Amino acid sequence: MLKLMKYEFRKTMFSKMILVAITGIFEIVYLIGVFAKKENLLAIGMMGLVFCAMIGIFCIGIESLSIFQKDLNTKQSYMLFLTPTNSYQVLGAKVIENGISIFLAGAFFAAVAAADITVGVLYIGGVKQFLDLLEQLMISIRVDINISAQDALIVFFAGLTSWLLTIVTADLAIVLSATVFAGKRFSGFVSFVLFILFDIVIGKLLDLLPSLDSTVMTYSMYICVAFVITVIMYLITGWIMERKLSV
Repeated sequence: MLKLMKYEFRKTMFSKMILVAITGIFEIVYLIGVFAKKENLLAIGMMGLVFCAMIGIFCIGIESLSIFQKDLNTKQSYMLFLTPTNSYQVLGAKVIENGISIFLAGAFFAAVAAADITVGVLYIGGVKQFLDLLEQLMISIRVDINISAQDALIVFFAGLTSWLLTIVTADLAIVLSATVFAGKRFSGFVSFVLFILFDIVIGKLLDLLPSLDSTVMTYSMYICVAFVITVIMYLITGWIMERKLSV
């Protein structure tokens, strides 16, 4: 399985290098804005980094789905299913690789944000001035930042967990399209509708979770429950692949 994961990492490495390169460009713009005290450059760099984090993590998941769909429906990775591994291992390698990539990307952007805030505080003139400047920038684009760093971090990683759950749910829809509905009319559309329904039902279930005494506790519970559902969706998808998939 480790070899399969290594293979999956290699297939997505180029796009990740592009993401890091673009992030580096906006980081340079941000730092120039901080050191030269150019608010326009600082704002461009900051928004560019936020854009890279959001779109980059989104694209990591979408790329995983695209590769999985091609693996099942074309001869792109025909030999993958001829290796002495079962469907759970093949799917598991993809899910684990994608999960690691998503959370490493999240940790990377969180570390960049922490470093940039530290640099901003040191060179702009203290915490208050930096936060005042940040608040002005956020007000200019109508974003509320009335949240602590700890709360923001746990909400951010809860979002990553939710995105991974969405990807695994989409994997199930792709497998259904390639197995149960294979060769049938509108199979892709039916699978997409099922994905939307699965996503809505899961979302409703997660909405039933109670609010606890703090944001950290509430979202920690959300992360744990979402992870359990992710494992269940993986097992269902692997079971269907093991019994219905023909390559």
